[in-house]
This record gives sequence, structure tokens and C-alpha cells, in this order.
Amino acid sequence: MSVLKIRRIPIALRLFLTVLLTALVISTVSLWVLHWNMQRNFTKYVADVEMQKLDHVIHNLAGVYGVYHDWGNAIQAQILQIEGQAGPEDYDRLSRWWLRRQYDIALQQRYFEEHTLMNVAPTLAEPDPQKRQASQEELKWLEMNLPSEYRPFEGLKFPLSAQQNTTRVNQGSAQNPRPNQPQSDGKKQFISMPDRLGLSSRLALYDAKRQFVVGEPAEGQMSYRPILMNNQVVGYLGLKPVLDQDDALSINFFSEQKRYLLLIYGLSFIASLLVAWLLATYFKKPIQRLLHGTRELTKGNYQYQVKVNRNDELGDLSTELNQLAVILDQHETSRRQWVADTSHELKTPLAVLQAQIEAMQDGIRKATPEHLDAMMRQVSSLKKLTQDLADLAQAEAMQLKFYLAPINPWQVIEQEVENFRPKFEQAELSVRLEGEAVPLKLDIDRFKQIMVNLIANSIRYTEAGGQVHIHSEQTATEWSVYVDDSPFGLTDEQLARLGERFYRVDDSRTRSTGGTGLGLALSAKIAQAMGGQLSFAHSPLGGLRCKLTFPIPTKQ
Repeated sequence: MSVLKIRRIPIALRLFLTVLLTALVISTVSLWVLHWNMQRNFTKYVADVEMQKLDHVIHNLAGVYGVYHDWGNAIQAQILQIEGQAGPEDYDRLSRWWLRRQYDIALQQRYFEEHTLMNVAPTLAEPDPQKRQASQEELKWLEMNLPSEYRPFEGLKFPLSAQQNTTRVNQGSAQNPRPNQPQSDGKKQFISMPDRLGLSSRLALYDAKRQFVVGEPAEGQMSYRPILMNNQVVGYLGLKPVLDQDDALSINFFSEQKRYLLLIYGLSFIASLLVAWLLATYFKKPIQRLLHGTRELTKGNYQYQVKVNRNDELGDLSTELNQLAVILDQHETSRRQWVADTSHELKTPLAVLQAQIEAMQDGIRKATPEHLDAMMRQVSSLKKLTQDLADLAQAEAMQLKFYLAPINPWQVIEQEVENFRPKFEQAELSVRLEGEAVPLKLDIDRFKQIMVNLIANSIRYTEAGGQVHIHSEQTATEWSVYVDDSPFGLTDEQLARLGERFYRVDDSRTRSTGGTGLGLALSAKIAQAMGGQLSFAHSPLGGLRCKLTFPIPTKQ
């Protein structure tokens, strides 16, 4: 037992751990899914944002495809525009470089368009006249050397190995694309724009069936933008995401996000800890009060009341527990009264018998038939009392045996009234019967027992010259018999106590007539056990009305 007590986990602790662990599991799973989803989809989101910067490239590629109607033919034809004798690897190098060159051309064209729009309002773009003049000259020079997407390699000559750098023939920058020395032969200069976002190294061209054509292929994720011509897809421009899980930039980015997620997780843990503790405390206090209340009931303190002011199941439980305490207190009071009454009822006839026997032993009385008859009446009273006690105990324990059979209850009443005729005459009472027969399914002996008690009670408590009226009443579902008598009448308080064990309205009168005070209580229990009901009210004749009701069996 000691081991079980040590290992027992209180319900408040269980509730605390359950709420805490549930909150932690939900937070852990949510943050892990968020982190996983960010690693999986955020790089694609960044690539989609970058793809929006490639609208000019896509527009140019659509125009190129409209001229050649095939990507391979377009690349080959534009390479053949270069003058001179190609080296062994020049065609391969230019094929790999063709898409990057288209990107450079789109950058230059967009750069020119943006700065041209800025010079529409020169005072707003550059208030200094000298600087504005230099900017205008630069735009004129850029316009003269502005490349075309249809001649991407203009300014190059074969062989490429004779030039310094295929991708940067003339050094320039986005801020100053103009070279230091002008071109003297009248041809456009080859200018390469700086790629700050590094998009050109991640571009790839695919045909309409998403078959790789040229560029930088990617085995993993790829963002695609369709290339449309006359509302028909002729190819796709693909962009490899810049954020890769193995890149230093990506590692730093996701490390920073992980720190924020861990901070959120820590705050969630603290909040869950606080909420779980408050919730456990909220339930622990009323449970402890209920536990203390049950312990008081176990000790026999039935007047103890649990105070739990809650509008939930625990509040309902406390109300039911308090009601149980009231019922137990009533039962205990009734039990004590039962024992006291029983001992009192048994003590009187036993004392009389003892006195009579002692008188005979001392020679004061002789064992005459009269004295023996008086002793026999006391024995009969004891026998009736013990039999009534036994029957009442069995009735309350639902252990009385019944043998139900179809009977005519009114015929039984007529027979019992006839049996009591001498007593009615002796008590100078008139009796009147008015009723009709109805088939009921009852135990005839138990029904007789009830009627005997009711009739005897009327004879016992009705004054001489009074009357007893027995009549029946019937509805579609019930049959009732009324036993009305004339005064003695009862007060409302006396009427409310009828049916209690050992309760007598006139104790001295009942003892003189041999009553035990159990008849009405026993009759009520027997009637209830057979599916009926015995109730009491004031009689129209001025005395007591006893109403015995039974349900009428339905026809099968």
C-alpha cells in the first residue's frame, strides 16, 4: 500500500502535465512545420519575386522566337552574324553564353528607358546644369551603342580567343557604362552590364514542352515564367533559387529565423506553464473540498456542507453531495427514531407480561383463565408488532413476496367490511358502500392486508355515532377506493405525518385498542410495491380520507 501511495499522481498534477505537454507538442509541431515550410517554399517565393524583374528579357525572347520559330535556329543564326573565322570552341562558348547576353541586352535597354524617362523632367532629375549635360551626353552615347536582342553579339569578332573577355569586352558599370575611349570604326561597342543580383548565372531556357535548351540547368527547384507569342506558350524562362540550404547566405538566413522561432517557442513554453498551473489550481481547490466533504460523510458527520460556488459539473457534484448529506442525516435520524420507537413499543407489552408472571411467581395472582387471557393478549400484541416490523422491513428492502393474479378488488372490500360488521356495531358506527367492480392484477392477501388496516384505522379513530363511507372511482387508466370517516379530525401537521412508523394521532386511544402505529406505513409500502399509491387528505365527513389507487391493466 505504501508503494502505491508514493507512486500515485494527483489529478491536479495530471491536469497540469497534460495541458503543459499538449501546449508544448502543439507549439513544437507548429514551429517545426513553419520552419520546414519556410525552408521549402521561401526560396521559391524569392525566385518568383526575382522572376518579376525578367519581364523585359521574356519580351525580347518572345520577339526572337517570332523571327526564327525555333530556339535552336535562333541561337545558331545569331551566332553566325559574327564576322571572322571561329575558333574550335567558339560556337560552344557562345551557345552557353547566348542567354546571358540576352539578359545583358535587356538590362541595358531597361537602363536606357529608365534614365530617358528621368530626363523628361531634367530639373527634377539633376538640378546641376553641368551634371545634367554630362548625363544627356552619356544617354546619347548609350543610345548609339544600344544593342538589339536580334543581334546580341554585335561588336564581337572571331576568333574569341583574341579578345580579353567574352563577357566584358569594354569595362563599364551601371552608373557609368560609357568606356574611356570612343569607337573609331563607327560600329557599336560591345557593352556588358554588371549583374548585381546574379540572375544571369541562374537562368535557363526551356522549350514549350519544358525541355532544356540553353543556360544553367538545375536539378532541384526551379521557378518558371512562360514565354508567350500570340497568347501561345512557346517556351519557359527558368530561374534557379538563389537561397539554397547549403549556401552561406541561406544558412545565415535560416539561422536567424531559427533564433526567432526558438524565442517564440520559449515564450510559448512559459505561457503554457502559467496557463497549466492556473488551470490545475482552478480545479484542484474544489476537488480538495469535495474530498474533504466525503471524508466527513464517511466519519458520520452528515451535517457537513461542501461550499463550491461554481456553475459547472463540480458545482453540480457539490450540490448533489450536500443533498446526499441531508438525506443521510434524515436517514440516520429516522434510524435512531426507529430504534427508539421499536424498543419503546416492545418494552410496554414485555413489561406487562413480566409484571404478570412475577405476580404469579410471588403468589399474588393465580393462573386463572382471565389472567392467562390477558397475558395472551400481550403475546398477540407482541406477535403482531414483530410481524408488522418484519413486513415493513421487507417492504422497504423490496423483498416482500407478491403473487399477482386477476382479482375483483371491490368484492374483496365488501367481504372485509362484512367481517368488520360486528366491530362497526360495537363502535356504534354506520358504514356505507358505493362502488363498482373492475379487474385488477394484485396480490389478494396483500390487498386484504391494506384494506384491513384502513378499515381498522377508521374504526379506531372515529367517535361513536359517526360514519364510514367507502366508495370507488374509476378513470380510463386508474381505479381508486376512498375510505372516509367522520371526526376525530386531523390537523395539517398530523396529516403530513401519517404513514410514518410508530406515529399515532392519539397514543393512549391506540394502545387501548391494540394499534402498533405501523399499519398505515406498512400499507403505503405494500401499495407502492404493487404499483399503487396510498395518500391521505381531509375527509368531507370531517375526519380522515384514505385514497388507495392502482393502475388499470391495458388490454393486450
